Amino acid sequence: MTRRLVLAMAVLVAVVAVALAVPMAVVVANDQRAAFIANLEVDTLTTATTLSSQASTEWQATAEAAALRTGARVVVVDLGRNLIADSDNSSLDRLFDRPEVNAALAGSLTSDVRSSVTMGEELRYVAAPVVQDYGITAAVRLSLPESLVTEEIKETQRWLVVFVLTVVIAAALVAWLLARSIASPLRRLAQVADELPDDLDLRADERHGPHEVRAVAAALNSTAERLSGILQRTQRVAADASHHLRTPLTGVRLRLEAIEDISTQGPVQAEARAATAEVDRLARRIEQVLALARSDAGAAPFAAQAASVIIGGRLEAAAAMFDERNVELTSELEDGVFVAAPAGVIARIIDELLGNALQYASTQVHVRLRSSDTQAELSVSDDGPGLPVAEREAVFERFTRGAASVPGGSGLGLALVRESVIGLGGSAHAQESRWGGLSVVVHMPLADEPAGSSGPVTL
Repeated sequence: MTRRLVLAMAVLVAVVAVALAVPMAVVVANDQRAAFIANLEVDTLTTATTLSSQASTEWQATAEAAALRTGARVVVVDLGRNLIADSDNSSLDRLFDRPEVNAALAGSLTSDVRSSVTMGEELRYVAAPVVQDYGITAAVRLSLPESLVTEEIKETQRWLVVFVLTVVIAAALVAWLLARSIASPLRRLAQVADELPDDLDLRADERHGPHEVRAVAAALNSTAERLSGILQRTQRVAADASHHLRTPLTGVRLRLEAIEDISTQGPVQAEARAATAEVDRLARRIEQVLALARSDAGAAPFAAQAASVIIGGRLEAAAAMFDERNVELTSELEDGVFVAAPAGVIARIIDELLGNALQYASTQVHVRLRSSDTQAELSVSDDGPGLPVAEREAVFERFTRGAASVPGGSGLGLALVRESVIGLGGSAHAQESRWGGLSVVVHMPLADEPAGSSGPVTL
C-alpha cells in the first residue's frame, strides 16, 4: 500500500507540475527575450542621445564607454556608410553598409536577428539614428550574441526542472509519511492477527491509528477474547473428562482383574480377561479422543524437544510389546535432532505410529529419524498388507479405516498423528514401504538446540 500511494501521489503531482511548468517556461522565455530586446533598445537610444550631444571626435570614446556599460559591440556609421567609431577598435574609415544601418539613417529604430559570418553565431542588433541640428548625421548600432538570452532561457528552464523534481520529491515524501501513518497500525494489526493463533492473550492497539483501523483492532480483540474463552472451556472439559473417565475405568479394570484372580472357572476367567482387554481398548480410545480435543483446543507452549532422545525412549518402552507379538523392531535415529513442540506431542506421535504398525506388521517394523536443512523426517515402516493408493489419504481422517483394517481399531490414531504434526507446522503422508507394507512419513520443522540440553528430556 505504501509503495502504491507514494507512486500515485508522485505521478499525480508530476503531471500537475509539468502541466504548470511547461506554459510557465514558454511565458518566461518570451518575457526574458522581450526584456533582452527592450534593454538593448534602451541602451541603443541612450547611446544615440549621448552621441547627438557630442562632437564626432568624441564618439569613439563614447562607443567604448557604452560597450563597457552594456557588454555590446557599439559601431557608429556616418551618412556615407563609413565606419567612424567602433568599440572593438577595428579599422575605421571603411565602408560599413548594413541593412539595419541604412534603416537607421533613414530615421527608423531597427531591431532584428541575423547570422554573423565573422562570429559564426546569431546576432541580436538594434540600430538608431543620431540626430544633430534637426538632422540625421549618423547611425549607431549595438549588437549582442543571441546566445546570451538563449542561455538565460535555458538556465530558467533548468531551474523549472529542478522545481518540478523538488515538488515531486516533496510530494512523494509527504505521501510516504502519510502512508506510513496509515500502514504502521495496519502492520501492527496484521502482526497481532498472525501471532494470535499461537497466543490468544495478544491484543491489538485500539488507541492509535485511523478510526477504521481502531475499529478493526477492537473487533479483532473481541473475537480473540471470545475464542480464548471457548478454548479455555474446551480445555477444562477435556481435563475434566480425562479425570472422570479414567477413574471409573481404572476401577472396572481392577474389579475384572480381581474376578479373574479369584475365579476357579475357566470360562469366567476368559470372559474377565476379554472384558479387561475391552476396558483397555476403551481407555485407549478415550485417550485418543481427549488428545484430539486438546489438539483442537490449542497447543501448549512450544519448546525445543530432543526428538531422537524421545523417540529412542519410546522404542525402548515398546520393545517388550513387540517381542510378545514376535515382531522385530529396528531403528535408525540420527543424533542431535531437535523439534519445536509442546511437551508430550512427539511421544504421542511415535506411540500412535508404533501402535498402528504393530497392528499390521507380519515380522518387522523399522523406525527412521533423519534431518535435512529445515525439517526432521520420521518414518515408521512395516511389512504388513499395506494400503491401496486410493486409501492412503483417507486413513488420516477421523474415524476412517482402511478396507483391510484389523478389528478393534478406532480410526483415530493416524488422524491424531496428522493433526499433531500439522500443529507443529509439519505434514504427514502414507506410502508403500520397501517390504510392500505401509510406511507413514512425518515431517516436522527443526528447532535450534537449547542451551543446557544435555539434561533429562520430558517424554
